[in-house]
Amino acid sequence: MVLLSLLGRGRTRRRARARLAGAAVAVAVALPASGCSGGGDRDGARGDTFVYLSSRGLVTEWDPARSYSDEVVVLSNVYETLTRYNADTRRTEGVLATRWTSSEDRRTWTFTLRDGVRFHSGRPLTAQAVKAAVERTMRLKASASYVWDPVKKIVPLGTQRVRFELSRPAPLDIVASATYAAYIYEVRNDAEDYRATSRGTGPYTISSWRPGSENEVELTAFADYWGGWRGNRYTKVIYQAVPQSSTAAQLMSSGKGDYAGGLPPQLIDTLRGRPGVTVRERPSWQTLIGLLNTQKEPLDDIRVRRAVVNALDYGELTAASRGALVRSDGIIPPGLLGHTADPDLPGDRSLARKLLKEAGYGPGSGRTVELEMTYPAGDDTIRTLGDLMTAQLRPLGMDLKVKGLEWTSAQWPLAKRKDPDERQDVFVMYWWPDDPESLSYYRNVFRTEKEISYNLAYYSNPRLDRLIDRVGALTATDPDRAVRTYRAMQEIVIDDALVLFLGTTVYQRVLSSDVVGFTDNPAYANVVFVHDLTYR
Repeated sequence: MVLLSLLGRGRTRRRARARLAGAAVAVAVALPASGCSGGGDRDGARGDTFVYLSSRGLVTEWDPARSYSDEVVVLSNVYETLTRYNADTRRTEGVLATRWTSSEDRRTWTFTLRDGVRFHSGRPLTAQAVKAAVERTMRLKASASYVWDPVKKIVPLGTQRVRFELSRPAPLDIVASATYAAYIYEVRNDAEDYRATSRGTGPYTISSWRPGSENEVELTAFADYWGGWRGNRYTKVIYQAVPQSSTAAQLMSSGKGDYAGGLPPQLIDTLRGRPGVTVRERPSWQTLIGLLNTQKEPLDDIRVRRAVVNALDYGELTAASRGALVRSDGIIPPGLLGHTADPDLPGDRSLARKLLKEAGYGPGSGRTVELEMTYPAGDDTIRTLGDLMTAQLRPLGMDLKVKGLEWTSAQWPLAKRKDPDERQDVFVMYWWPDDPESLSYYRNVFRTEKEISYNLAYYSNPRLDRLIDRVGALTATDPDRAVRTYRAMQEIVIDDALVLFLGTTVYQRVLSSDVVGFTDNPAYANVVFVHDLTYR
């Protein structure tokens, strides 16, 4: 999936998917305040309050069926899913479901629900409530609802068991753990206004939402939460918008924040070893890619595309990120089914020169390859890479102009213009999956689209489409064959020179040393499950 926003990396995948799926609400909503504020140290004003620092406002959509952007970091503490994926063990674990079984053909799945779970309204969680939530999400066809596409019928079996009947094999335990569109929530009617309301079963309810203010969202503990409140758990959560990275670093070092993600590497370096803070790092599933416009000159010539992808020194680019990126070794990052380390990834500058000459470009030809590359404004890492890419391409007779554009108002609308010649040449964004499967790296980005959504290479290949349509069922029934299929898909994408492999994000998080129990799970980008934590 899940085009992006990066709470600390620019707002790429603002999920235009969501980014676009839900427009920002212009109305200010303020429910009864929790009475806590962001200042002071652990023993002072903040007490048991967890302060999450974000580079900007988070919430564009409150409806758990429509959400497809940064608000996931809030909603994941208000709503819950049947299962959750553990990226370390590569297995699903129970949340609202305690156990599940499937038929041998993976077309029938039965989930047993946890006893004693209540929605924030006080109503009990039942099999009928699960059916109502999933069916509403499927009807609305928003966000990542497509993860439920295999579901043909949902049958409550009493109050605590629910059966899913599928039209094709699917790993429904993984689907049920998706970052988006898998929330179980209380349904009253399809048109219900979910704005700043709590309809979930999660550990926190929404105390206030103040769009545009410093403390954008405040949550407070749900007293009847099934997980209980034993130990020094945080009973309040503040999501604080801090546009300036230097300010966020100061707040962390002074003890006024508990979590900050996506700070520039140079600021991360200044915080290492400081008392009161810790720096955590781990590779993510978030890839930085540049999609080449296959419908616009000169990139409609495959020789030019192949020249561009081979002309870059990817090792030098990732080194310039100062630890924010590691070099990609394929389309799917390590840790996911279908990851294939390809030793033949592009990077041959002599081949680039040869291809440019064949296409009639390059030094001495009198013709320059002129390219425009867009990226989400405010991302310092991409800006640094863009400057270096310009320098790497210039000696080969390629002129790259790099533009940082605001995601929703500029970069995304430019990419969707009807005339291919009016679009950018290279679209840079981060990509990560909507659920712990690998399919969205291909289905969302490279499959043929009648109306442009995320296929921003504007590419169509019937053979690749067939492989994409087949690999989901293979994941459930024959994983080894699925891996081989993913390898064949990657070979097509690389051979047709559709994408620049600019790196895989390394999560660099700064946390208060008071925080105990934090785990960075790449299956849930930028999410902190606050109830899992305690404080010293």
